[in-house]
Amino acid sequence: MDITTTPAWSAALDSAAAISQTTLKDLFDGDSSRTETLSVEVLVGKDALLVDFSKQNIDKNSLQKLIAVAEQAGVERKRNDMFAGVIINGTENQPALHTALRAPLETSINVDGVDVMKEVHRVRTLVNDFAESVRSGSVTGATGKKFQSVINVGIGGSDLGPTLVHEALSSSTTPAVRAHFVSNIDPTDVRAVLQNCDPETTFVVLCSKSFSTAETLSNGRIIAQWISDAVGSKNASKHFAVVSVFPEKAASAGLSADYAFPMWSWVGGRYSISSAVNLVNVIAFGSNAFDNMLVGMRAMDEHFMTEPLHRNAPVLMGLLNIWNRSLLGRETRAMIAYSTALKSFASYVQQLEMESNGKRVTVDGQPVSLPTSPIVWGGVGTNAQHAYMQLLHQGTSVVPADFIGVAATPTRDTEAHDVLVANLFAQTQALAFGNSAEPHRTLPGNRPSTTLMLSSLTPHTLGALIALYEHSVFVQGCVFGINSFDQWGVELGKKLAAEVSAQISAPSQTGGTDASTANLVQWYNKHRSNT
Repeated sequence: MDITTTPAWSAALDSAAAISQTTLKDLFDGDSSRTETLSVEVLVGKDALLVDFSKQNIDKNSLQKLIAVAEQAGVERKRNDMFAGVIINGTENQPALHTALRAPLETSINVDGVDVMKEVHRVRTLVNDFAESVRSGSVTGATGKKFQSVINVGIGGSDLGPTLVHEALSSSTTPAVRAHFVSNIDPTDVRAVLQNCDPETTFVVLCSKSFSTAETLSNGRIIAQWISDAVGSKNASKHFAVVSVFPEKAASAGLSADYAFPMWSWVGGRYSISSAVNLVNVIAFGSNAFDNMLVGMRAMDEHFMTEPLHRNAPVLMGLLNIWNRSLLGRETRAMIAYSTALKSFASYVQQLEMESNGKRVTVDGQPVSLPTSPIVWGGVGTNAQHAYMQLLHQGTSVVPADFIGVAATPTRDTEAHDVLVANLFAQTQALAFGNSAEPHRTLPGNRPSTTLMLSSLTPHTLGALIALYEHSVFVQGCVFGINSFDQWGVELGKKLAAEVSAQISAPSQTGGTDASTANLVQWYNKHRSNT
């Protein structure tokens, strides 16, 4: 179904045109209950997550129109199908069951006639037990020394998620084992990490869903040689674990590993942080931290499944993103975390959203008839205030922004933390309401933002925050009418990279190469040995 052909979409378009004639000041002045109506709090045990949508260019009437769009798009039915294991990833003919990875054991979810929950919990227990063995020293390297460092080797979802979790949890907990992350195929990346490690006390986690990812294989081989040089090639496998749908491919790729942890084809890489892909952090912070993160994700899953649409945080977030992108024509969205521990969150959401919803055809293979994913970008506050916030306040483009803050600081520096959070609140206030002054000092205001506050940054709230964005992306994909769980747009570049690599190795073999690429290969080969 093309949502743009429905009466619900036409009504939403009319509402968007009407809202363009108002300002956020008008909306607040005209509705004393606006903040309460447009704020949702999700409880996660003793922790809480508050989402305040009140500074978005929306009113009660517009919100009702957006809810009608969600209903017309079948968001609730498709949500239920996803959780039940129905095949919703049509181009790959499989479910999208990342939510199963944090579901209770008593849940029953069938894939090809098999209940997958026992296997999910078996692997979770396997990961936890192994991590605790590394932490305690009962699992050691080839020379019997306790592991002091663990290197996570992966890219995309196998790197962005683990990196985010490690940075977030490190703000309040000292890792028992030092963690390092290698992703880029640029060899200077892996060599810089190895300089800070001892091969006898380093453990390596190779994360690759397909175990054919060029970056992971290249970095893995460099590290394997480094460890082999220290402990012998026959013993190097004691330092390696593989996380993959196809762990058996490791040996054939020249990367033998004594430990293997399965993934499943029905969990996309960018949704894999609930899986064994998070092994590096289970080793660093312990199994309780991993379990509590999954509890937080499950709390948001249950909120998404049970709350009515007008009080459902992921639904409202997804619909407001559609409102800004597809109805009001705002092409980008900023993500600004006022927490250094969440400095990688913008990059994480960037992949989650743009790889999921950066599509130009529907599930039926027809061209989409509305703009899909915005360009997602951002960083950390207050640094942002001294960089790109100028454009958000006074530029000619309206850029919706998500501001993320944490109420409780893990340090004793409460005064500095108060100033940090004050800056967050002040930026959203200035964007919304602006000020009138001489032309160069005038801020027009009426710039939309959403504020998300965590009571504290814990495994619980981190899990809930990640799941909130996962489900928001799903809601948007339902309305767009696209498949949010494939990523065919990355495949051609991989194929061509292999062909160009062959041309670099054998410069005379340039068949099928365009003139520009052939010239670049020739120039590169001329200069590549200068250092």
